[in-house]
Amino acid sequence: MKPKFTVIVPTRERADVLASSLATVTAQDYDALEILVSDNASQDATRDVVLSIRDPRIRYINTGRRVSMTGNFEFALSHVRDGWIAVLGDDDGLMPRALAAVADLATAAGVDAVRSAFAQFFWPSVPGEPHGRLELPLARGWELRDGRTWLQRVMRGDASYGDLPYLYTGGFVSLALVDRIRRDGRVFGSCIPDVYSALALASVLGPYVYSRTPLALHGVSRHSTGAAYLRPASSPDAAPVHTFRAEETIPLHPDIPYTDRGDYPQSVQALVYECYLQSAWLREDEPDRHQDQLELVLAMIDANAEAISTWAERFAVRHGLDLERARRRAGRRRSLVLLRRLPHRLRLGVTHVIESASVPMRDIHDATLVAAGAFRATPSLRSRARDTLRFVRRQITRLRR
Repeated sequence: MKPKFTVIVPTRERADVLASSLATVTAQDYDALEILVSDNASQDATRDVVLSIRDPRIRYINTGRRVSMTGNFEFALSHVRDGWIAVLGDDDGLMPRALAAVADLATAAGVDAVRSAFAQFFWPSVPGEPHGRLELPLARGWELRDGRTWLQRVMRGDASYGDLPYLYTGGFVSLALVDRIRRDGRVFGSCIPDVYSALALASVLGPYVYSRTPLALHGVSRHSTGAAYLRPASSPDAAPVHTFRAEETIPLHPDIPYTDRGDYPQSVQALVYECYLQSAWLREDEPDRHQDQLELVLAMIDANAEAISTWAERFAVRHGLDLERARRRAGRRRSLVLLRRLPHRLRLGVTHVIESASVPMRDIHDATLVAAGAFRATPSLRSRARDTLRFVRRQITRLRR
């Protein structure tokens, strides 16, 4: 018997992108499906957009008052009673037949979690993307992984948290597994719900399936909090982060200092470590990782180097760490981290880029159809050579930084 899926779409005042995201879910050829739209007290046309879609599988709920992103995630999860869960960003999308593919993989492997690679779509609303741009990994197949093993790889810097199953776009998990990370009735123990779910789920998980074939599209739009996070705090495009920060109710772990401006550190690895610390109750006693993680944060700087370096000083002072030693080791460690990740990146395949006036993509639903067509077609030799060259240049640039 195939599992029931509940696809949760948490949203707030993004009516301009929500309809096309929901279209990728209503297009799923899968009977045991509920689509749960959790509206965080929107003041725009969100409710009207949802109710205008005549699909009995859609259920609209409303928090009734403004809550944090984590609060909205918790509110939505409290309405799920059984089956499997997928949380979808309101500017993201599912590939055609994604849920059927997940059901087949889960049944074949006998697992409670499936993690999919995802393609990335830059909406036309993003500056410099007049036609929309699709970045599509061309890998196929799947592999069986161990959650705890891959968690340790993430903490060594050999993999990213996106390699783990989680409660966001590209992650599909059983409610039974989610229940294992509940504490005092709450699923999320950090202000960054998607990252926390990855670290927490991997802490209690044995085997899971990683699909190299993308089953979801991650959308980058003008609303995207993740994309805004790495921009300078003073940038007008960082507005989603300021809203996120102002409304969050779960403070950072006490071992992770805020910046001197009172913001979160602008380092993905620092936030991964924050979630690792917050989820420590799920694991047995562990050695202190502060010095190691400081080195890794410094080694993985891609942007906002000055801000991260300043935060690293605060972190080192708080824990009595040797900052100069960390800086020396970070330079050597950066190349090692990138080289260790390279085989995994190559297994995922070279990314094929589609951006052309002849292939306009107005929204995420259009992008899923273009992506599905690209999977059926074989790119030309010239196109693959161009994509491969772009990939190699990007890796060399990162190594030289």
